[in-house]
Amino acid sequence: MIKFTKSKLGALLLLFMTACFLMQRISILQYQNRNNSNSVFLEILHPTSVHSINGQKKYEDLSPQLTTSETKPVVCMIFNGRLGNLMFKYAFLHIVSKSKNLYPILPENFELSRYFYLPEYESQEQNSRRQDCDKIKEREIERWSCSYDDKFTNLTENKAVYFHGYFQSWKYWTKYEDEIREMFTFNAEIREEASDKLLHVLSEMGYADSSDDVVVGLHSRRGDYLWKAAKEFGYVTPNETYYLNAMAYFRNKFPNQRVFFIAASNDINWLRGKLGKEENIYFLENNQPVIDMAILSLCHHVIMSSGTFGWWAGWMSRGTVVYYKHLYTPGSSFSTTFRGGDIGDFIYPGWIGLA
Repeated sequence: MIKFTKSKLGALLLLFMTACFLMQRISILQYQNRNNSNSVFLEILHPTSVHSINGQKKYEDLSPQLTTSETKPVVCMIFNGRLGNLMFKYAFLHIVSKSKNLYPILPENFELSRYFYLPEYESQEQNSRRQDCDKIKEREIERWSCSYDDKFTNLTENKAVYFHGYFQSWKYWTKYEDEIREMFTFNAEIREEASDKLLHVLSEMGYADSSDDVVVGLHSRRGDYLWKAAKEFGYVTPNETYYLNAMAYFRNKFPNQRVFFIAASNDINWLRGKLGKEENIYFLENNQPVIDMAILSLCHHVIMSSGTFGWWAGWMSRGTVVYYKHLYTPGSSFSTTFRGGDIGDFIYPGWIGLA
């Protein structure tokens, strides 16, 4: 009988999850080809709905209210992937439900509902109508995972639809951006934990909480992106040169201010080995991914890596965002998920591309 250690079992599980993720990406491409197709400190960095009553921090409930109706056709989606992917999928589903007068269906115990003030999808009606998704035989497949697909604007209103894809473009919800920002507000528990940790870190670093100090979040996505299958598919991850250039960009942008860098990664030891000698940098460790994202989003500005995790952290920060401009391997399968190889539908307007 073959015995595995816990570390080996963990590695096998990660391998299995990554393989499933890549297989779905590839299956979408194949289908397309066949068919020709925050605390007091939080207020300091980012004013929000946090206020004080009798010395106690209070958080406004920003939950959008979901109007339900048994008569509305449903809109469904295959939800898979991690935090950043789920956020893009949910944003798309929510906007389609509004614009096409449909009732959105989400999985039971939906992960995002544990982090954000989302509409209450665990109502009795939500539970009873999930089976309606099984009655929809056709799937609406995106042509490009990382670009805007205008064919979805022509969908018939009041007609049930089932989506399959990633829908990673800000262009889908430009008219509803304020609403998406409201929904993607971390709940009070996450905001407090993230802001308290960030305050503690900056206090250790000598942050003066003044206009002379600037805080920049830095995210490095590695891990599964370095696996052979991911590389062959076309995923890339920046090397240390990009991060050094991005850090220099902010130091040059604020020459008369102190710039503090708060770094998060799924390979923090690699990042520390490459950037550990840099001035005023702190490496986050032992946090849940959602806490890392929340901390990065509280920074004035963000240096993002490959993938969607850093994208959302940058977008939520509302500051200057630097991105790695070589997002894919030219000629790879992943490159075809960007319409014509153009990253403009994925990268938010005004962000700065470096290499």
